[in-house]
Amino acid sequence: MNLRMEQLERRLVEQHHKDLFLQTKHTLAAIDVLADEHRRFQSIQAISGVRIIGSEEALFYETLTQVKETIVVTLEKTLDDLEHKGDKHYSNNFKDGVE
Repeated sequence: MNLRMEQLERRLVEQHHKDLFLQTKHTLAAIDVLADEHRRFQSIQAISGVRIIGSEEALFYETLTQVKETIVVTLEKTLDDLEHKGDKHYSNNFKDGVE
């Protein structure tokens, strides 16, 4: 995902929309903070004797990974729409526009 984010950053800088990249980067970082807080909470729970269900933990982290992927894909679609702005042969991903 890091390589994709670097490529997106270069494309967005060229389009003068670095703010979109920064917003996405901050959102992904917030999800990472949430995952870390959850991991710490679960560690505290385990130390205090609460039984941790592994399958639920795996599902939680898998869901966070899917959310992050969806956010990056949405940024890619937004950038595609920005790059094809004014192209009458291009079918926009977002009908309400990107600006």
